Amino acid sequence: MLVSQEFLTKNGGCGVVWSRNLDKNAFNRQLNSYLYRWEMKAFAALVLLSIVAVSTVASAVLVSGEPVVGVKEGDWIEYDVSMTGTGSMPPTHDVRWMRIEVLPPVQDVAFSVNLTSRYDNGTVGSAVWKFNFTEGNVEGWIIIPANLSVGDTFYDYSIHTGVPVNVTIEGEEQRTVCGATRTVTYGHDALRHKEWDKATGVFIGTKEVYKNVTTRSGWYIEDVTVTVEATATNMWNSEIALEQDQMFLWAVAAVLAVLAVAALIVVARRKRCKA
Repeated sequence: MLVSQEFLTKNGGCGVVWSRNLDKNAFNRQLNSYLYRWEMKAFAALVLLSIVAVSTVASAVLVSGEPVVGVKEGDWIEYDVSMTGTGSMPPTHDVRWMRIEVLPPVQDVAFSVNLTSRYDNGTVGSAVWKFNFTEGNVEGWIIIPANLSVGDTFYDYSIHTGVPVNVTIEGEEQRTVCGATRTVTYGHDALRHKEWDKATGVFIGTKEVYKNVTTRSGWYIEDVTVTVEATATNMWNSEIALEQDQMFLWAVAAVLAVLAVAALIVVARRKRCKA
């Protein structure tokens, strides 16, 4: 059977007009060959778009050489504070509950928080604390740069001691924090052992030991251990939360799945063209 007509492949044919007397099988072979070439171009475009998508996600997730702020305006977290040992903390430091809330604006590596404290005698006080990661203002390590991994460091100006240091992240582990599974990092010095939520950089627990210490005001602390534990936050849901590194892996998996499906379609079309 011969085919004698003008065939306009409007859907996927890019306006190509065929006007020939062709054997039906030859016509089908040419049509399939043309569609295969078009699909290969579409597949190449899909690969390019996928590479761009993965690169975009990666650039947003991977930590660059600059410290990264992991909190935003309105983020808050609350803590319970307990003390054990001999002696007591001075009244100005005898805190039993505290709350940190991020204030606007958050700019590059600088931001401020409102820190509210409830003391053992029932009084409540608050103060604005300012952070600047580039300058090493991390306020006793309560918020550090986000997404630091084992072996990474952050700069601490050490305003109380006057001896600047680079603090090293010593380890990380999966933990349940405020109802959600989070990646927790930790580090220490001679005074304290601190733990942070990796994705935000916010501290979620600490243990600090004060032994035979006399404060500037003359208050003597014999042997007191202060333990702080996060109890509530709005920074993540009380469920298993995806963190940035996990989001990146899921994005890569999704792109690979799309490419695999597209490849199968192209292979199937190729086989049909040869048939």
